[in-house]
Amino acid sequence: MMKNTLLSVSTLALLAVVASPLAQSRVVAASEKLATEHAPLGVRAGSFLVIPSVDVEGKYNDNIYATQNNAKSDFITVVRPAVAVKSNWSRHALNATANVEDNRYMDNDKESNTNYNVALDGRADVMRETSLGGGISMGRNHEDRGDPSSVASAVEPTEVNVMAGRIGAYRGLGKANLRLDSEARNLDFDNGRTAANAVINNNVRDRNEYAQTVRAGYQFTPSTEAFVKAVADTRAYDSKGTTANRNRSNHGTTYTGGLNFDLTGKTKGEVFAGMAERNYVDNGFKDISEATYGGNLTHNLSDLTTLKAGITRGIEETTAGASSGYVGTNYSAMVEHAIRRNVLVFAKAGYATNEYQGFAANQREDKITNAGIGADWWLNRCIKAGLGYNFMTRNSNVVNGDFDRNVVMVKLIGTY
Repeated sequence: MMKNTLLSVSTLALLAVVASPLAQSRVVAASEKLATEHAPLGVRAGSFLVIPSVDVEGKYNDNIYATQNNAKSDFITVVRPAVAVKSNWSRHALNATANVEDNRYMDNDKESNTNYNVALDGRADVMRETSLGGGISMGRNHEDRGDPSSVASAVEPTEVNVMAGRIGAYRGLGKANLRLDSEARNLDFDNGRTAANAVINNNVRDRNEYAQTVRAGYQFTPSTEAFVKAVADTRAYDSKGTTANRNRSNHGTTYTGGLNFDLTGKTKGEVFAGMAERNYVDNGFKDISEATYGGNLTHNLSDLTTLKAGITRGIEETTAGASSGYVGTNYSAMVEHAIRRNVLVFAKAGYATNEYQGFAANQREDKITNAGIGADWWLNRCIKAGLGYNFMTRNSNVVNGDFDRNVVMVKLIGTY
């Protein structure tokens, strides 16, 4: 859980670059089938399709501050208006999205916040099996109260503004293919204040992130592709280091190899493994070199029931204490079942370990368990209702680092 939620703000839709020869899978999960059958009609505007929507959700959270003791609960109303614009061309693509998320707390108004995100992406099909593309996005988000990088004494959740851009190219060469991507992100954190009105200096967390990726694949069969991938990335912090706040800038490389597969029309997935390392400008931060691996699996037990599972392990960024970063390992599983052609029920569970790295003894280690159940009910193409329950617990070796949280939610989504 404790990956910064801000990262979702800068995610680009990126139809801009073809992902893989196996992108059109024969394996369709139960949730995808129902979503396709009840896909919104949209509004035709020339050669574009405009899809407006609004999501209204009511939540009860029994531990809004993610504290070990004296937990406070609240009711939260969430409203998410959004619009998506998609081109309908035989070649090339141009897409745009915009959304707002307004969170209103009934009794703890200082926790109320508004997030937004706007994004534009496009793809130019230069020739057969060759495309160029890219995208830009900008948005605002607020970190979860349980994030170790946030200061717990802040009277309001930490706000961050994110701008991102990405360009890429894809080239198919018979059974082989090559993809190049370059991405840049700017993260700008707002300062906070304590109850005593002291300033919390979040400017030391401001940074630019750059990543260059090269991926080469070879398709042995129409449903099996082997690939190798290399990523070089840099996190350049605006703060170059003082006695109180040292320079956290770092450089990293990741090399992986893996396999995409789509088997028998019932099972699809990906597995990969390799090595990752991060080297820090300030010698006071410990360099990290660790194995990285992961995978995901989607298996249709029947036409109505789908099992999903996944695992990821890698080096993650943090600004918590004297830690340079942390090695995060995440396991997840989910089962979904269509009890009717318009009703989907699901259950999910996850487990994560976050091992913080540094020279000091007894570095932070968090173990996070979560589980949930829910149901979605499509009343028609325009209206969907849903309800759910999520439980999360974190066990940590730091003082007051443990907490439990229960969240119950009900939602109504309108789209056209």
